[in-house]
Amino acid sequence: MSCAAEGQEYVAHSAAMLHSVLCNAGALDVHVHYLHGPRLVSAQRDRIGEMVERGGGTADFVEMADERVAGLPSTPQFTAAMWYRVFLPELLPGVDRVLYLDADTIAVDSLEPLWHTDLTGHWLGAVTNVFQENHRWRPHELGLPGPEVYFNSGVLLLNLAEMRRDGRTDAILDCARTRGDELEWPDQDALNLVLGERRVALHPRWNCMNSVIGFRSAREVFGRRAVRQARRRPAIRHFEGPSENKPWNPGCDPGSRELYARHRRETPWPEFDADVSA
Repeated sequence: MSCAAEGQEYVAHSAAMLHSVLCNAGALDVHVHYLHGPRLVSAQRDRIGEMVERGGGTADFVEMADERVAGLPSTPQFTAAMWYRVFLPELLPGVDRVLYLDADTIAVDSLEPLWHTDLTGHWLGAVTNVFQENHRWRPHELGLPGPEVYFNSGVLLLNLAEMRRDGRTDAILDCARTRGDELEWPDQDALNLVLGERRVALHPRWNCMNSVIGFRSAREVFGRRAVRQARRRPAIRHFEGPSENKPWNPGCDPGSRELYARHRRETPWPEFDADVSA
């Protein structure tokens, strides 16, 4: 699997996510490809690596030079680290597939069925995004057929072999550079534009976003049965959205905060500000 982080705060969040993955790997051998910028210090790498090894996995750390992502669209909310994952096909030349998870996700059930998803003829597997009403126009503005084809990029099962063969990294970077002013969610929009036509649409339990749980429109996207299944038995919880949605934020709901805290306590950074007893 792979993740990316930049900055002390998100290193700690990524550690909680990784701990949750190790707890739900089942029979899978977990090898973490940890993508990071030049400001991740060796002590942080060592602490994450030791935690992963204690959990039965292995880890390697891939440093991304600032020059690799220079000129790509970024914002204070979406930093240049979001682009690291598009380089995975070339960074991991001997790897055919990888599961990429955002740092604001927590695995809560076995990941084995997801890992074994058939991706033949597809570039990736991902869950369709559930939009707020005021964002439903985004796919049309980008030139996509409609919101039903637009996926969320917080959980991506990537077919690296076919992405390499078809030159998808260069295509994504070209899209980002030529259409950057149009990309409100820069990396996610570019990934959709370049990879969306060959996506396996995954069940929402594999990326059970806050919007899947809280938005009535989720039933229109996935159907009532699938939404009910995802809400009752999520496999990966994704705390997407603004800061108050994050489980380390005191304003987040207590159940989400405790889910996150349970794993955060087992990392090298067990202390954090959110009061999970409230």
